Amino acid sequence: MVKRNPAGMHMESAENSPGAGTTRFRLSGAKALSPSYNSKNVIQQRNHLPATVAAVLLTALPLVSQAPPPPAPPAPRPQPALYRNLIVLDPAHGGRDKGSQISANSAEKEVTLAFAQRLRPALVAQGFTVVSTRDSDPADELTTDQRAGTANHVRPLACILLHAAPAGSGVHIVTSSLVPPETTPPPGRAVMWNRAQAPVIPMSLRLANEVGLTLEAANLPVLLMRSSVPPLDNLTCPAVAVELAPLKGSSKNATSAADAGYQQRVANAIAAGLASFRTHNAPPPNAIPSMASPRAGVAP
Repeated sequence: MVKRNPAGMHMESAENSPGAGTTRFRLSGAKALSPSYNSKNVIQQRNHLPATVAAVLLTALPLVSQAPPPPAPPAPRPQPALYRNLIVLDPAHGGRDKGSQISANSAEKEVTLAFAQRLRPALVAQGFTVVSTRDSDPADELTTDQRAGTANHVRPLACILLHAAPAGSGVHIVTSSLVPPETTPPPGRAVMWNRAQAPVIPMSLRLANEVGLTLEAANLPVLLMRSSVPPLDNLTCPAVAVELAPLKGSSKNATSAADAGYQQRVANAIAAGLASFRTHNAPPPNAIPSMASPRAGVAP
């Protein structure tokens, strides 16, 4: 008896087959399989068929890379409005501009340069990086606009203008006499060159107070004042001018501003004051909007 299965194969029963217990399969129109090719062998072949076909399919399919796309580059960090560990020193005068005559042998340009050279290591010891408008006596003096431009370009925590005087007493700390604006200028807006300091006047007053406190703690007489000492009004960072006047003691003799020991005492106190200002008053990175540079072409 012959039956047709759904797969299109003819199956002959054992009754019509030469060997007992043997089931033979053959395709329509094909020759019969050998009697030794029993159902067990056929089942084993069929069990191996899917794995073989899968292997052929995997070999035939094109390989597609599954690597993830490269990560997008990080967004650029905005520049901080002020660099908290950067100080600009501006020793006044230089070149043909000698300034005042501080003593018989010292002009103001020499005293301010020596003072800056003592102040720099004191600031470095407090963790500051120092930029100076001059480290020597140039052949041609720097204009006040050039000095302000140097400071504004690097955006320091503070700019300290260094001066000396043959008369007076103690240390004079000067902030700009400009009046701060009623409202804060929007970010990116240009400011007038002669009023560049106005928006940061409150910070400059805090700076003067911090430095004044540390000078008093060092038993040095201090005088705080307001004046438009060039180039204070052109600076976009907190700024003060420090003027060394003779140090008068109990005796009739006064210590000149050119005295190395006097300069070192003042330098150590100023460095401590700037460190205190950084801790208590300086804005953290990106806390205040970056201010545009003063508008070109409006300088006097």
